[in-house]
Amino acid sequence: MKTRPTYWSLLLAVLVLSTLGGCASAPERVLSRQPVPYAALPNGHDPLNPDRIMEFVREGASADEGVIVTLERLRGHALNILELSGGGQYGAFGAGLLKGWTESGQRPEFDVVTGVSTGALLATHAFLGTASDDALLEEIFTTISAADIYTSKKRVLSLLFGRNSVYDTSPLQALLDKYITAEVLQRVAAAHDEHRLLLVGTTNLDYGQTWVWNMGMIASEGTPEALELYKKVLRASAAPPIVFPPVEMFGYLFVDGGVRQNLVVVGLAGTEKPKPPQFGPGTVFVVQNGQKKSRPQAVRNDALHLAGPALGVLMGNSTDGQLLRAYTAAKVRGYEFRMVSIPDDADVGQNFLAFDTQQMQTSFNLGYELGRSADPWQHTPPILQDIPTWLLDDIQLQPSRSDQ
Repeated sequence: MKTRPTYWSLLLAVLVLSTLGGCASAPERVLSRQPVPYAALPNGHDPLNPDRIMEFVREGASADEGVIVTLERLRGHALNILELSGGGQYGAFGAGLLKGWTESGQRPEFDVVTGVSTGALLATHAFLGTASDDALLEEIFTTISAADIYTSKKRVLSLLFGRNSVYDTSPLQALLDKYITAEVLQRVAAAHDEHRLLLVGTTNLDYGQTWVWNMGMIASEGTPEALELYKKVLRASAAPPIVFPPVEMFGYLFVDGGVRQNLVVVGLAGTEKPKPPQFGPGTVFVVQNGQKKSRPQAVRNDALHLAGPALGVLMGNSTDGQLLRAYTAAKVRGYEFRMVSIPDDADVGQNFLAFDTQQMQTSFNLGYELGRSADPWQHTPPILQDIPTWLLDDIQLQPSRSDQ
């Protein structure tokens, strides 16, 4: 006759597994100090030497020029800048918006494209910008499911044995191998040669910093190793910690860029007030791959189902701060600010890691219809609603140091 396990036998089993897990834990790592020529802090400075500006930021620039001033001069016109946020499955919204925007005839060629997390996965083809690139993004974001991103086998118990994540993202690697090819990198390199800029944000766990990668510079290397590095950066940018495994590059561990900054904002750096734009106001377009306010929904109370909503709240808070930074960066440079997000009343689910095909199709359709419309853009970020009007006016009226 079989007997049911007692409390003490279960406790003993857990203790044994914990002990075995400790024996199988990952080895200690040494803090890397290896220079990375393709990455900078968000302000353009060297991560290992913060007093030094990275050469790729100042390429073709004088010492007092920032990246925006440099690109304006090199491109010969006011810039169109596209900044794509993270958001997991809600990247389908950005894919739909880009396609609809192209079909509307109003979409410009972007001088700068930045992306984080799912925005990083959108960024390459958004940067290249042809109808074929739009079709690829539609294919990626409306036909995949969770099984195309990570293995469905849950590995919580395996965390006791030195694993670094709940899920394995080998399927995501296969997607990147399919859609990020040597031919794609050649096109990115050609755009880089025309002084267009493609940036992707990641979080360096070892240093607790956002590292921004110049993807055009990587692509310009033109080697198989550069192709692999390019895909590693994208995979790292879209790797929520614990849920997905980190990616090691140059001896550093990288995870989802949205953990610290869910947008890569350009143009807000330096110690001096920016000069007026050389060719009149350009435009900063921000695509928030998510909703300003998520719909209330009961969350299943177990670790695996809590992970997506919890990380979504964390990244949502990061997005709020970055939207305010993007707005500020645009305004102090004399640029126009435009943003769009998934309508708050849309039912697109609450778990951004679900990769639910139906919810992604809904998000894509919403983006597509907004992209085709005459003017889907907001002119201020929603976070400004939480700042008193008198304070915002006071900030805008404060003279800069150079004016005093």
